[in-house]
Amino acid sequence: MLRIGLTGGMGCGKSTIAHIFSVLGIPVYHADERAKRISEKPETQTRIAQLFGQEAAQDKRKLASLVFADASKLAQLNALVHPLVFEDMKNWFTDLENGKTPPPYALVEAAILFESGMDTMFDCVINVEAPVSEQIERCMGRDRSSEAEVTARLSRQFSAEERRKRARFTIQNASHQPILPDILNLDKAFRQGKVR
Repeated sequence: MLRIGLTGGMGCGKSTIAHIFSVLGIPVYHADERAKRISEKPETQTRIAQLFGQEAAQDKRKLASLVFADASKLAQLNALVHPLVFEDMKNWFTDLENGKTPPPYALVEAAILFESGMDTMFDCVINVEAPVSEQIERCMGRDRSSEAEVTARLSRQFSAEERRKRARFTIQNASHQPILPDILNLDKAFRQGKVR
């Protein structure tokens, strides 16, 4: 079973592309959603409160405003949560591989896949790109964030150029561009065990 990573900057449309792969019958691990669930566990909440205060532990927006404004605080939060997510993801892959009918490949959607060092866990990585103006517009509409908040978060992620250099494949997801042909081509290759 191939292990495929899917990444891209905020608002690039990773979730939409991941959903299309799931419609094609491919299991998808949503790292950001799993990280949120792991962060809500009582033992993780206690550690977050110790690092950032009780108010930040109970209010996600407060925590986000703290960590995205200070690289050292973001690094502290990542050092706490990332190992827990990595372990959860490894268990997910193992369960799929040991299942009755393992899929030909499985996909992990993660916004900071390269930044976290997670990329070493995959056979290949797909990068999703969109124009920065569209990324900002999508994030503002989705999260009700200000342009300044979105820009600050984007500045903490790798640039599109850096992700493109590190990824095996890149899907352009501008609003006027069809993405389905690229996804279907990748799906066909992965089902045949090809990652080049």
